[in-house]
Amino acid sequence: MSKKSAPVFALLAGGGALPAILAAAAQSRGWPVHMVTFAAQPQPSPTPQAASTQQFPMGQIGHILAHLRGLNVTHVALAGHLNKPGILSLKPDAAGLKLLARAALMHDDALLRAVTLTLTENGFTVVGAKDLAPNLQAPDGLLSKSAATEAELQDIALATQALTALGNLDIGQAAIVARGVILGVEAAEGTDDLIHRCASLRGESDKGGILVKRAKPNQTDLADLPTVGPQTLHLLAQNHYRGLAVQSGRTLLLSQPELIQTANAHGMLFLAQT
Repeated sequence: MSKKSAPVFALLAGGGALPAILAAAAQSRGWPVHMVTFAAQPQPSPTPQAASTQQFPMGQIGHILAHLRGLNVTHVALAGHLNKPGILSLKPDAAGLKLLARAALMHDDALLRAVTLTLTENGFTVVGAKDLAPNLQAPDGLLSKSAATEAELQDIALATQALTALGNLDIGQAAIVARGVILGVEAAEGTDDLIHRCASLRGESDKGGILVKRAKPNQTDLADLPTVGPQTLHLLAQNHYRGLAVQSGRTLLLSQPELIQTANAHGMLFLAQT
């Protein structure tokens, strides 16, 4: 491909709104967009506009690489969430077995680094959401009208300390804390189920608690950065939580104006810190 030719972009897509946002960002640069989804896994919603869409079983890495080469793809991004139990039941082809051997452990960070390294070694440029759509990054500071109390800042600091320690073990990007107690840490179930679980632990007659989301200390920024969409804020409001604190610069905010509007409408805290 000549240096003057536009990149040809492929999106390896899971569930959620992020794939459509990144596809639109690539198209705004004049990049042709192709999409790959995965069988028995969450699908993008809304469906991204793409020149082609092809679905593969999760472990068919060799087939996916051949498909991308056949489309003359030059740049690839990974976006959207996948179900961990589905990943654990992989039936890989030869290239998939090589990738899993490289990952050594079925941990998120190890798998993502193995995927990005495999793509790079096969001649593709892996593009992160932060580079493709930098406007998604959470800015630093208070985003809501309601500010945190000193006790709430201490709660956020406690959750941050816990997530840093657990993140070094590749466990979770989110925790919920209330009045000095960590109510729960995100595992394979995802943030929505964490919110519901901790609401029941908190007690039906009780209210409050802050959801804290942060990237794992050693994770790659090329995939799986913490992401917050309107659904998260609505769930927090419906379950009477105090609010949300995220890591600035390493958290993706989908529809930031709507997030801020929802937080303010319910008198919730919405804070971004380094």
